[in-house]
Amino acid sequence: MLSKTEREYLQGKYHPNKSHKRFIKYKIKKKLKEFYQLELPLIQNSSVSDFTNIISEFTNTLDNDSVKTRSPGRDTSSRPNAYEAFALPG
Repeated sequence: MLSKTEREYLQGKYHPNKSHKRFIKYKIKKKLKEFYQLELPLIQNSSVSDFTNIISEFTNTLDNDSVKTRSPGRDTSSRPNAYEAFALPG
């Protein structure tokens, strides 16, 4: 992981002197080399690299049972529920 100074240098927010600039470049290259040689292969060979959103597997539709049930102790009103108010006819 890059340090705050290394991130700021890469973003152009930090302008070090010549010797410190050389040292920052050395540290960034060293971290990248370590990442590519050691950490990336570990991530690629594991199940962690599956960047899927498990929540997106579910749908936002309501089944008929959940539409018909109401909260206990609530009055029934003639006002439509939100999903009924904006439903298209048919």
